[in-house]
Amino acid sequence: MVCVAIVINLKKNQMKKITLLAAFFACLVAFAEKMPDGYYQSADGKQDEELKTALYNIIKVGSRQGYGSGSWTVFYYSDRREDGSVWDMYSDTVRYFTNPGTAVSGMNIEHSFAKSWWGGTKNDAYKDCYHLNPSESTANSARSNYPLGVVTNVTKTAGSLKIGTNPEYKTLYPRKNGNDFMIWEPKDEYKGDFARAYFYMATCYQDLTWRIDNDDVGSKFAMQNDNYLEFQEWEQQVLLDWHRMDPVSQKEITRMDAVSDYQHNRNPFIDYPCLVEYIWGNKQGQKVDFKKLKNTADSDWLTSLDMSGCTCSSVDTKDNPAEAQIKINVEGKNIFIYGINEDTEIKIYDATGRLIIDATATQSPIRIVNSGFYLLQLPNKTHKILIP
Repeated sequence: MVCVAIVINLKKNQMKKITLLAAFFACLVAFAEKMPDGYYQSADGKQDEELKTALYNIIKVGSRQGYGSGSWTVFYYSDRREDGSVWDMYSDTVRYFTNPGTAVSGMNIEHSFAKSWWGGTKNDAYKDCYHLNPSESTANSARSNYPLGVVTNVTKTAGSLKIGTNPEYKTLYPRKNGNDFMIWEPKDEYKGDFARAYFYMATCYQDLTWRIDNDDVGSKFAMQNDNYLEFQEWEQQVLLDWHRMDPVSQKEITRMDAVSDYQHNRNPFIDYPCLVEYIWGNKQGQKVDFKKLKNTADSDWLTSLDMSGCTCSSVDTKDNPAEAQIKINVEGKNIFIYGINEDTEIKIYDATGRLIIDATATQSPIRIVNSGFYLLQLPNKTHKILIP
């Protein structure tokens, strides 16, 4: 990848002088060059359905690799960790890539947005790597074509997934046989990734008709064809919640970078997370001004307080008393958190999106061993932290 090449090409004496921060921002600069100038220009000033359709017209173009070896070629660059292992969002089992285009034993090409939802036709949606992922085969099979959701009654686990039901959803959309419909839930650190993949699919392929005729197909309960929002209200809220709680990570940006090299299109909800709010969230009815949006390629993306895109700009705590009550200080490799209850849950992710600490405020200060950027997630806010 581009970022690796930047480090490899540095001479040894230069390596001693470059800081982690400089290297990280060099990666962001390289990423910024990947998005063509004016790529989203035709969507500027639009709102609601008009905005979504403008994005559709932008991102539907490009090319898609053939399903199979073409997908595995993309995965080799989009879902390969530095040690050569597969980045499997469905399982914690460690497997390794061999060569581009070669399938990994024990894994499938998973349609996170189930292909049966539009009838399984082998069109561009069928082979779009923004929603295809390398997946442990057992997890792939177990999640079937169920919708994403918050599982409260776990009937089984597969890989790192929870699969089961949530009676709250049943009251809204009961099955004809009276049973709850099945849903699946990924690990917390990947919930935003899946949500933004779903928002992408509902935009890039909004011309498809979702199947709502069969109780055995998950789209019956998650999707609708009545208006441009595409999702049923409960599913839309799940995706919004996950988008907000799990902001775009470096892992997700790097993956999009690799996919765009092959498909020549972008996921706008990774480039500009706030676009989600303009279409499905708290900025409906407002015209978008791209000059005022936070872009994940901006040099200050990692230091802004707003990572979710909910406010679409850096948050100034002088104007936000609730945020001002929370203070986060970094002293060396220790993180001190003030202004929260002792039983407040704290989660910390590294720059790749991997959960490294799951603790409570009683364990503050929290010590981080390695230098770098981290995401500190509190119940209602996520902060970016730099450990020197």
